[in-house]
Amino acid sequence: MTDESGVPPSVTDLWDVDDPLGAAGWDAEVASRLEPLLTGDRLPARVARIEYGGCHLVTPAGRRPGVARLPRASALPDDDRRDTPLAVGDWVATERDASDDRLLVVAVAERRRRVGRRDPSRELLEQVLASDVAAVLVVHALDRPLRPGRIERALVLAHEGGVRPIVVATKADLDLPDAWKAVRDSAPPGTPVVAVSKRDLRGFDALAALLPRGVTTGLIGESGAGKSSIVNVLLGSEVLAIGDVRGTDAKGRHTTTARELVPLGGGTCLLDTPGTRELGLVRDTGGLAAAFADVSGLAGRCRFADCRHDREAGCAVHAAIDAGELDDARRRSFLDLRAEIEELDAKREARERRLGEGRRPRH
Repeated sequence: MTDESGVPPSVTDLWDVDDPLGAAGWDAEVASRLEPLLTGDRLPARVARIEYGGCHLVTPAGRRPGVARLPRASALPDDDRRDTPLAVGDWVATERDASDDRLLVVAVAERRRRVGRRDPSRELLEQVLASDVAAVLVVHALDRPLRPGRIERALVLAHEGGVRPIVVATKADLDLPDAWKAVRDSAPPGTPVVAVSKRDLRGFDALAALLPRGVTTGLIGESGAGKSSIVNVLLGSEVLAIGDVRGTDAKGRHTTTARELVPLGGGTCLLDTPGTRELGLVRDTGGLAAAFADVSGLAGRCRFADCRHDREAGCAVHAAIDAGELDDARRRSFLDLRAEIEELDAKREARERRLGEGRRPRH
Protein backbone atom coordinates (compact mmCIF):
# COMPACT_ATOMS: atom_id res chain seq x y z
CA MET A 1 0.00 0.00 0.00
CA THR A 2 1.85 3.10 -1.23
CA ASP A 3 0.91 6.37 -2.85
CA GLU A 4 1.86 7.33 -6.42
CA SER A 5 5.34 8.39 -5.27
CA GLY A 6 6.00 4.94 -3.84
CA VAL A 7 6.16 6.31 -0.28
CA PRO A 8 4.31 4.21 2.34
CA PRO A 9 1.44 6.03 4.06
CA SER A 10 1.62 7.17 7.65
CA VAL A 11 -0.81 5.83 10.24
CA THR A 12 -2.70 9.12 10.02
CA ASP A 13 -3.10 8.68 6.25
CA LEU A 14 -4.81 5.33 6.79
CA TRP A 15 -7.77 7.09 8.40
CA ASP A 16 -8.29 9.36 5.38
CA VAL A 17 -11.27 7.33 4.12
CA ASP A 18 -14.94 8.00 3.38
CA ASP A 19 -16.14 6.47 6.67
CA PRO A 20 -13.44 6.72 9.36
CA LEU A 21 -15.73 5.56 12.18
CA GLY A 22 -16.77 2.53 10.15
CA ALA A 23 -13.10 1.76 9.53
CA ALA A 24 -12.60 1.92 13.31
CA GLY A 25 -15.31 -0.71 13.89
CA TRP A 26 -18.41 1.42 14.48
CA ASP A 27 -21.54 -0.73 14.43
CA ALA A 28 -24.99 -0.96 16.05
CA GLU A 29 -23.59 -2.46 19.26
CA VAL A 30 -21.07 0.37 19.69
CA ALA A 31 -23.74 2.94 18.85
CA SER A 32 -26.04 1.58 21.57
CA ARG A 33 -23.28 1.87 24.18
CA LEU A 34 -22.42 5.43 23.21
CA GLU A 35 -25.94 6.72 22.65
CA PRO A 36 -26.60 7.71 26.31
CA LEU A 37 -23.37 9.72 26.31
CA LEU A 38 -24.00 11.64 23.08
CA THR A 39 -26.11 14.44 24.53
CA GLY A 40 -26.31 17.88 23.01
CA ASP A 41 -23.79 18.40 20.22
CA ARG A 42 -21.35 15.72 21.38
CA LEU A 43 -19.71 13.59 18.68
CA PRO A 44 -18.60 9.95 18.81
CA ALA A 45 -14.95 9.00 18.42
CA ARG A 46 -12.51 6.18 19.10
CA VAL A 47 -9.15 6.60 20.81
CA ALA A 48 -6.41 5.73 18.31
CA ARG A 49 -3.37 6.79 20.32
CA ILE A 50 -2.52 8.33 23.69
CA GLU A 51 0.51 10.54 24.20
CA TYR A 52 1.76 12.68 27.01
CA GLY A 53 -0.58 15.65 27.19
CA GLY A 54 -3.15 14.43 24.70
CA CYS A 55 -4.49 11.77 22.40
CA HIS A 56 -5.49 11.07 18.80
CA LEU A 57 -9.12 10.32 17.99
CA VAL A 58 -10.86 8.73 15.02
CA THR A 59 -13.92 10.90 14.32
CA PRO A 60 -16.52 11.09 11.55
CA ALA A 61 -14.19 13.62 9.89
CA GLY A 62 -11.01 11.55 10.22
CA ARG A 63 -8.21 11.43 12.75
CA ARG A 64 -8.04 14.49 15.01
CA PRO A 65 -6.04 15.58 18.08
CA GLY A 66 -7.79 15.48 21.42
CA VAL A 67 -7.38 15.81 25.15
CA ALA A 68 -9.17 14.10 28.04
CA ARG A 69 -11.55 16.09 30.22
CA LEU A 70 -12.93 13.24 32.31
CA PRO A 71 -14.30 13.18 35.86
CA ARG A 72 -11.82 12.45 38.61
CA ALA A 73 -11.37 8.75 39.32
CA SER A 74 -13.08 9.04 42.71
CA ALA A 75 -16.29 10.10 40.97
CA LEU A 76 -16.38 7.14 38.60
CA PRO A 77 -18.26 3.87 39.16
CA ASP A 78 -16.48 0.96 40.84
CA ASP A 79 -15.14 -0.68 37.67
CA ASP A 80 -11.90 -1.01 35.72
CA ARG A 81 -12.01 2.63 34.64
CA ARG A 82 -10.90 3.65 38.13
CA ASP A 83 -7.60 2.06 37.09
CA THR A 84 -7.22 3.42 33.54
CA PRO A 85 -9.55 6.36 32.82
CA LEU A 86 -8.74 6.41 29.10
CA ALA A 87 -7.21 3.65 26.97
CA VAL A 88 -6.46 3.15 23.29
CA GLY A 89 -9.46 1.46 21.70
CA ASP A 90 -12.01 3.19 23.94
CA TRP A 91 -15.18 4.56 22.33
CA VAL A 92 -15.78 8.07 23.64
CA ALA A 93 -18.04 11.11 23.49
CA THR A 94 -16.33 14.35 22.52
CA GLU A 95 -17.02 18.06 22.56
CA ARG A 96 -15.40 20.84 20.58
CA ASP A 97 -12.84 22.97 22.36
CA ALA A 98 -13.49 26.59 21.47
CA SER A 99 -9.96 27.60 22.44
CA ASP A 100 -8.11 25.41 19.91
CA ASP A 101 -8.56 22.69 17.30
CA ARG A 102 -8.51 19.78 19.73
CA LEU A 103 -11.55 17.76 20.72
CA LEU A 104 -12.34 17.17 24.37
CA VAL A 105 -13.01 13.61 25.53
CA VAL A 106 -15.77 14.07 28.10
CA ALA A 107 -17.18 10.54 28.54
CA VAL A 108 -16.08 6.95 27.90
CA ALA A 109 -18.40 4.11 26.92
CA GLU A 110 -18.41 0.90 28.95
CA ARG A 111 -15.57 -1.42 27.98
CA ARG A 112 -16.95 -4.75 26.84
CA ARG A 113 -13.60 -6.51 26.37
CA ARG A 114 -10.05 -5.52 27.22
CA VAL A 115 -6.51 -6.74 27.82
CA GLY A 116 -4.90 -5.35 30.95
CA ARG A 117 -2.11 -6.11 33.36
CA ARG A 118 -1.17 -5.15 36.90
CA ASP A 119 -0.08 -1.53 36.94
CA PRO A 120 3.72 -1.57 37.37
CA SER A 121 3.57 1.32 39.84
CA ARG A 122 0.32 0.46 41.68
CA GLU A 123 0.01 -3.27 42.17
CA LEU A 124 -3.67 -3.33 43.14
CA LEU A 125 -4.80 -1.47 40.02
CA GLU A 126 -5.10 -2.51 36.40
CA GLN A 127 -3.38 -0.87 33.45
CA VAL A 128 -5.52 -1.39 30.35
CA LEU A 129 -3.27 -2.14 27.37
CA ALA A 130 -5.99 -2.53 24.74
CA SER A 131 -9.67 -1.67 25.02
CA ASP A 132 -12.59 -3.08 23.04
CA VAL A 133 -10.63 -5.85 21.41
CA ALA A 134 -12.18 -9.17 20.42
CA ALA A 135 -8.89 -11.06 20.12
CA VAL A 136 -5.25 -10.64 21.07
CA LEU A 137 -2.10 -11.92 19.41
CA VAL A 138 0.33 -13.13 22.07
CA VAL A 139 3.60 -12.67 20.20
CA HIS A 140 6.92 -14.42 20.96
CA ALA A 141 10.10 -14.45 18.88
CA LEU A 142 11.60 -17.92 18.51
CA ASP A 143 15.18 -16.61 18.63
CA ARG A 144 14.95 -15.71 22.33
CA PRO A 145 14.39 -17.83 25.45
CA LEU A 146 10.78 -18.31 26.45
CA ARG A 147 10.52 -17.14 30.03
CA PRO A 148 8.58 -19.61 32.20
CA GLY A 149 4.92 -18.70 32.46
CA ARG A 150 5.13 -15.81 29.97
CA ILE A 151 2.56 -17.14 27.53
CA GLU A 152 0.37 -18.62 30.27
CA ARG A 153 0.18 -15.20 31.95
CA ALA A 154 -0.86 -13.54 28.71
CA LEU A 155 -3.58 -16.16 28.18
CA VAL A 156 -4.96 -15.60 31.68
CA LEU A 157 -5.09 -11.83 31.10
CA ALA A 158 -6.82 -12.33 27.75
CA HIS A 159 -9.49 -14.65 29.12
CA GLU A 160 -9.99 -12.43 32.16
CA GLY A 161 -10.87 -9.56 29.81
CA GLY A 162 -13.19 -11.70 27.66
CA VAL A 163 -10.72 -11.69 24.76
CA ARG A 164 -9.83 -14.63 22.50
CA PRO A 165 -6.07 -15.32 22.56
CA ILE A 166 -4.04 -16.39 19.52
CA VAL A 167 -0.41 -17.36 20.14
CA VAL A 168 1.97 -16.22 17.38
CA ALA A 169 5.61 -17.29 17.12
CA THR A 170 7.70 -15.05 14.87
CA LYS A 171 10.96 -15.69 12.99
CA ALA A 172 9.83 -19.13 11.89
CA ASP A 173 12.36 -19.02 9.05
CA LEU A 174 15.13 -19.69 11.59
CA ASP A 175 13.85 -23.29 11.92
CA LEU A 176 14.20 -23.70 15.69
CA PRO A 177 12.12 -26.83 16.45
CA ASP A 178 12.80 -26.89 20.20
CA ALA A 179 11.76 -23.25 20.60
CA TRP A 180 8.63 -23.85 18.51
CA LYS A 181 7.72 -26.88 20.66
CA ALA A 182 8.13 -24.81 23.85
CA VAL A 183 5.65 -22.25 22.51
CA ARG A 184 3.14 -24.92 21.51
CA ASP A 185 3.44 -26.63 24.89
CA SER A 186 2.66 -23.35 26.67
CA ALA A 187 -0.78 -23.13 25.07
CA PRO A 188 -3.64 -25.39 26.18
CA PRO A 189 -5.68 -27.43 23.71
CA GLY A 190 -8.08 -25.20 21.78
CA THR A 191 -5.84 -22.12 21.73
CA PRO A 192 -4.69 -21.33 18.17
CA VAL A 193 -0.91 -21.33 17.75
CA VAL A 194 0.72 -20.21 14.50
CA ALA A 195 4.32 -19.61 13.40
CA VAL A 196 5.06 -16.78 10.97
CA SER A 197 8.07 -15.26 9.24
CA LYS A 198 8.33 -11.77 7.84
CA ARG A 199 11.27 -12.88 5.71
CA ASP A 200 9.44 -15.52 3.62
CA LEU A 201 5.83 -14.70 4.69
CA ARG A 202 5.17 -18.25 5.87
CA GLY A 203 2.20 -18.60 8.20
CA PHE A 204 0.61 -15.24 7.42
CA ASP A 205 -2.26 -16.72 5.43
CA ALA A 206 -3.11 -18.89 8.43
CA LEU A 207 -2.81 -15.93 10.79
CA ALA A 208 -5.01 -13.72 8.60
CA ALA A 209 -7.67 -16.43 8.58
CA LEU A 210 -7.71 -16.43 12.40
CA LEU A 211 -8.32 -12.68 12.73
CA PRO A 212 -11.95 -11.86 13.56
CA ARG A 213 -13.55 -9.57 10.97
CA GLY A 214 -15.10 -6.20 11.65
CA VAL A 215 -13.57 -5.91 15.12
CA THR A 216 -10.20 -5.14 16.69
CA THR A 217 -7.35 -7.50 17.51
CA GLY A 218 -4.63 -6.38 19.91
CA LEU A 219 -0.99 -7.44 19.99
CA ILE A 220 1.15 -7.94 23.11
CA GLY A 221 4.68 -9.20 23.51
CA GLU A 222 8.16 -8.21 24.56
CA SER A 223 10.16 -5.57 22.76
CA GLY A 224 11.59 -6.93 19.52
CA ALA A 225 9.14 -9.83 19.35
CA GLY A 226 7.90 -8.66 15.94
CA LYS A 227 4.51 -7.12 16.71
CA SER A 228 4.95 -4.12 14.40
CA SER A 229 6.29 -6.39 11.66
CA ILE A 230 3.11 -8.46 11.89
CA VAL A 231 1.01 -5.31 11.52
CA ASN A 232 3.02 -4.16 8.52
CA VAL A 233 2.76 -7.52 6.73
CA LEU A 234 -0.99 -7.80 7.33
CA LEU A 235 -1.42 -4.21 6.18
CA GLY A 236 0.78 -4.70 3.15
CA SER A 237 2.90 -1.63 3.88
CA GLU A 238 5.75 -0.53 6.16
CA VAL A 239 3.56 1.86 8.15
CA LEU A 240 4.89 1.18 11.64
CA ALA A 241 8.56 1.80 12.37
CA ILE A 242 10.67 -1.26 13.13
CA GLY A 243 13.89 -1.00 15.11
CA ASP A 244 16.99 -3.13 15.02
CA VAL A 245 17.31 -6.07 17.36
CA ARG A 246 20.57 -6.51 19.26
CA GLY A 247 22.38 -9.63 18.20
CA THR A 248 23.78 -10.23 21.68
CA ASP A 249 20.49 -10.88 23.42
CA ALA A 250 17.78 -10.58 20.73
CA LYS A 251 16.30 -7.58 22.53
CA GLY A 252 14.50 -4.92 20.56
CA ARG A 253 14.81 -1.18 20.98
CA HIS A 254 11.24 -0.30 21.90
CA THR A 255 10.51 1.21 18.47
CA THR A 256 6.78 1.30 19.25
CA THR A 257 6.53 4.02 21.89
CA ALA A 258 2.74 4.28 22.14
CA ARG A 259 -0.26 2.04 21.59
CA GLU A 260 -1.59 2.56 18.08
CA LEU A 261 -4.88 1.64 16.42
CA VAL A 262 -4.38 0.65 12.76
CA PRO A 263 -7.26 -0.01 10.30
CA LEU A 264 -7.11 -2.99 7.95
CA GLY A 265 -10.45 -2.25 6.25
CA GLY A 266 -14.10 -3.07 6.78
CA GLY A 267 -13.98 -2.27 10.49
CA THR A 268 -11.16 -4.74 11.12
CA CYS A 269 -8.35 -3.11 13.12
CA LEU A 270 -5.10 -4.04 14.82
CA LEU A 271 -3.96 -2.41 18.06
CA ASP A 272 -0.18 -2.46 18.36
CA THR A 273 1.44 -1.97 21.77
CA PRO A 274 4.95 -1.20 23.02
CA GLY A 275 7.01 -4.06 24.40
CA THR A 276 5.65 -5.34 27.71
CA ARG A 277 8.14 -7.31 29.74
CA GLU A 278 6.01 -7.72 32.85
CA LEU A 279 2.51 -9.19 32.71
CA GLY A 280 1.36 -9.12 36.31
CA LEU A 281 -2.08 -10.53 37.04
CA VAL A 282 -4.69 -8.26 38.54
CA ARG A 283 -7.62 -10.36 39.68
CA ASP A 284 -9.40 -13.57 38.74
CA THR A 285 -13.06 -13.86 37.80
CA GLY A 286 -12.62 -16.95 35.63
CA GLY A 287 -9.61 -16.14 33.48
CA LEU A 288 -7.31 -18.59 35.26
CA ALA A 289 -9.65 -21.55 34.79
CA ALA A 290 -10.23 -20.63 31.13
CA ALA A 291 -6.50 -20.37 30.40
CA PHE A 292 -5.87 -23.67 32.19
CA ALA A 293 -8.94 -25.55 30.99
CA ASP A 294 -6.94 -28.79 30.99
CA VAL A 295 -6.02 -28.40 34.66
CA SER A 296 -9.32 -26.95 35.88
CA GLY A 297 -11.26 -29.66 34.05
CA LEU A 298 -9.36 -32.33 35.94
CA ALA A 299 -9.68 -30.42 39.21
CA GLY A 300 -13.42 -30.99 39.15
CA ARG A 301 -12.78 -34.74 39.48
CA CYS A 302 -10.55 -34.52 42.57
CA ARG A 303 -11.76 -36.39 45.66
CA PHE A 304 -11.82 -33.25 47.78
CA ALA A 305 -13.45 -30.01 46.63
CA ASP A 306 -10.68 -27.92 48.25
CA CYS A 307 -7.86 -29.98 46.72
CA ARG A 308 -4.74 -27.85 46.20
CA HIS A 309 -3.29 -30.29 43.65
CA ASP A 310 -0.16 -30.67 45.70
CA ARG A 311 0.09 -34.06 47.43
CA GLU A 312 -3.50 -34.70 48.47
CA ALA A 313 -4.99 -38.18 48.12
CA GLY A 314 -7.41 -38.59 45.24
CA CYS A 315 -6.02 -35.67 43.21
CA ALA A 316 -7.17 -36.13 39.61
CA VAL A 317 -4.56 -33.64 38.39
CA HIS A 318 -1.69 -35.74 39.77
CA ALA A 319 -3.32 -38.88 38.43
CA ALA A 320 -3.34 -37.38 34.92
CA ILE A 321 0.32 -36.41 35.28
CA ASP A 322 1.25 -39.95 36.39
CA ALA A 323 -0.65 -41.34 33.40
CA GLY A 324 1.21 -39.05 30.99
CA GLU A 325 -1.96 -37.14 30.09
CA LEU A 326 -0.83 -33.79 31.53
CA ASP A 327 2.57 -32.13 31.76
CA ASP A 328 3.50 -31.32 35.35
CA ALA A 329 4.75 -27.94 34.14
CA ARG A 330 1.13 -26.98 33.49
CA ARG A 331 0.20 -27.85 37.08
CA ARG A 332 3.12 -25.84 38.47
CA SER A 333 2.27 -22.80 36.34
CA PHE A 334 -1.37 -23.01 37.41
CA LEU A 335 -0.41 -23.14 41.11
CA ASP A 336 2.09 -20.28 40.80
CA LEU A 337 -0.45 -18.00 39.13
CA ARG A 338 -3.18 -18.96 41.58
CA ALA A 339 -0.87 -18.12 44.48
CA GLU A 340 -0.11 -14.72 42.92
CA ILE A 341 -3.81 -13.92 42.62
CA GLU A 342 -4.52 -15.08 46.18
CA GLU A 343 -1.76 -12.83 47.49
CA LEU A 344 -3.25 -9.83 45.67
CA ASP A 345 -6.72 -10.67 46.98
CA ALA A 346 -5.33 -10.74 50.52
CA LYS A 347 -3.73 -7.32 50.02
CA ARG A 348 -7.01 -5.91 48.72
CA GLU A 349 -8.89 -7.26 51.72
CA ALA A 350 -6.34 -5.76 54.08
CA ARG A 351 -6.61 -2.43 52.28
CA GLU A 352 -10.41 -2.46 52.51
CA ARG A 353 -10.19 -3.17 56.25
CA ARG A 354 -7.84 -0.21 56.73
CA LEU A 355 -10.12 2.06 54.72
CA GLY A 356 -13.13 0.84 56.67
CA GLU A 357 -11.46 1.54 59.96
CA GLY A 358 -10.55 5.01 58.75
CA ARG A 359 -14.20 5.73 57.94
CA ARG A 360 -15.54 4.72 61.36
CA PRO A 361 -17.04 7.63 63.32
CA ARG A 362 -15.07 8.74 66.32
CA HIS A 363 -16.86 8.97 69.66
